[in-house]
Amino acid sequence: MKIASIFLKKKLDKNTDHFLDNSQIHYLKKVLKLKEGELLHIYDGDGTRYLSNFNGKDSTKIIDIQTKQQNFTTTIAVPFLKKSQFEFLLQKCVEIGVKKIITYISNKSKSTFSLKKEILKKERYKEIIKAAFLQSENFFLPELELIQSLESLDISNYESVFILDQFAKRKISHDLECDLIISGGEFGFDEDERNYFDKNQATYINLGENILRAETAPLVALSKINF
Repeated sequence: MKIASIFLKKKLDKNTDHFLDNSQIHYLKKVLKLKEGELLHIYDGDGTRYLSNFNGKDSTKIIDIQTKQQNFTTTIAVPFLKKSQFEFLLQKCVEIGVKKIITYISNKSKSTFSLKKEILKKERYKEIIKAAFLQSENFFLPELELIQSLESLDISNYESVFILDQFAKRKISHDLECDLIISGGEFGFDEDERNYFDKNQATYINLGENILRAETAPLVALSKINF
């Protein structure tokens, strides 16, 4: 049976009572319908999961602590897409496993998206990521960064950078050591973006013969690397 879970960015001690705030109490009692004595997982998003016992009122006692090393070490850079596509992409990236998600405006979609407007949606995006993080029982909460364009991303900070490109000769593989994957938008990369990749000596890879949607390609790439 799946145990209810919440996110709490706090260090907790074993065999101690932790008092919850009003929003947490409401969520456990009214949304999750948790009763007195039921078990609860608390994730700190940084590798630790606490097994606790809910008192049915306002606190939970930590009874066991489990920690893990981070298995998913790949950052992925994906373009802003239409609402349903983009939110699906965020959710599934987290479920499959990713260290960090960087979102950017594709040069070919400048007339469609505004970074200022997307920043106003950032809290919603973070909530989608957090919900997927808890649902998938991932021990590490992925970071989210919103940027204007790929050219504003300093890819020199990453040792191994791979660009998803259907025309690339090299195919992605499970044993690929990858720090950063960059995926294009619905209309692909423009010349300036490709020049930026070439300048930084990024490697182009493909995912196979089929042409994948912009929201599907990053998921396939993460799946091939992680599993």
